[in-house]
Amino acid sequence: MTSYCQIVVRTSINLIRTIFRTFTQELAEGNLTDKMTALARQSSLQSLRLRWKITALGSVLFLGAGYGVLAFAWQAGYATRWLIQASCVMIYVLWVLRRSLEYNVRTHESTLLAEFGAGNTATILRGGLIAALAGFLFLPWPQGSLAWAPGVLFTAAVISDFMDGYLARVTKHATRMGEILDMSFDGLGVFVAALLAVQYGQVPAWYLVVALARYLFLGGILLRRRRGLPVYELPPSIRRRAFAGVQMGFLFFILWPIFSPPSTYVAAVVFAAPFLIGFLIDWLITSGHLKGRVSNQPLVEKSWVKTALNWLPAGLRSITAALITGQVFTWLRESPSMVGIGAKSEISSAVTVALVIGLAQAAVMVFLFLGAGGRITAIIGLFLLGIQQMSAGLTALHISLIILYTAILYLGTGPLSIWKPEDRWIYRRAGE
Repeated sequence: MTSYCQIVVRTSINLIRTIFRTFTQELAEGNLTDKMTALARQSSLQSLRLRWKITALGSVLFLGAGYGVLAFAWQAGYATRWLIQASCVMIYVLWVLRRSLEYNVRTHESTLLAEFGAGNTATILRGGLIAALAGFLFLPWPQGSLAWAPGVLFTAAVISDFMDGYLARVTKHATRMGEILDMSFDGLGVFVAALLAVQYGQVPAWYLVVALARYLFLGGILLRRRRGLPVYELPPSIRRRAFAGVQMGFLFFILWPIFSPPSTYVAAVVFAAPFLIGFLIDWLITSGHLKGRVSNQPLVEKSWVKTALNWLPAGLRSITAALITGQVFTWLRESPSMVGIGAKSEISSAVTVALVIGLAQAAVMVFLFLGAGGRITAIIGLFLLGIQQMSAGLTALHISLIILYTAILYLGTGPLSIWKPEDRWIYRRAGE
């Protein structure tokens, strides 16, 4: 019996020694660490796939609710077509999300995160909003309160585009997956919104070039690489993000059932021109035609060009303020007669509206002249022009103001400005 116990003890000790020796050897060689890392990565990936399935289920419920609302408030046939189109785009959104799960890692890290995070969740929500917006393609613009649906959907998508980066940075959950989703949904959102704007007659057909600009740019890069031609890296630029943001803002205003041609056609030209010129400059840099000039001695670094660009906004502000002054007096003098009124109550109402708009324009003039919140003020000025056009024709003065407001929106207010809060939003990403 004693001999048997000794054998059991010796065997157990040898087994423990073997296990300990194997553990130490694998730890020294890194094999154990690799296995543990692989197991953790697999566990995180399974968690992400579960969240993807929950997102897919939520997408089905979201589209089902949208179909129910449209079938009740619109027409069943239109609601069915909306559901089919929105579902196709939603499948694409879910496909992009699924294939990017393995990139849910922070920048310069390799650990796969098991949760989407607040920022990525906001980006995924944006994808769903764009899918719902795409459902309205090739359908007539809804009437009544439902006419606001496309504009509200795209406005919410633009807001989520601002919020997702902010949430990712403040929660320290900025990931490569978020970058992939953001790039994919940015181009898709502009494309769908521009198609709808053309379809609704808010902008001319050529505006589709704006919708296709990013895809044409990427296609050109792919073609150069396949032909063995060099592709040069773009230098960092605040301009791209600012111009893209302005273009998205223009689109969600255009999709609101407030403004109509011809002012929207004029605005389309003015807003699209800098955006497309920016893409053209980037293409010339990427293809090497401006490589030396941009990388070694940028044109904007030359003293006379830099000085001119720096003081140009100040001159634009002065011209705009002078034109607004003349417009205010014209509007206050002529607006009651434009309405075609008869009763005293109607005259009083028309004069009140004219007075309110006139005072608002005067405030815009003062703020622009002082350079106080210039870009925000320019947006308000464009909004007031859109309201004026409902009761008055589009004049040369209005067109001039649209051009000036848009130039200030792109360039800012320049020197001698007393307050420029919007510069912080443009030159620093939210949450930094």
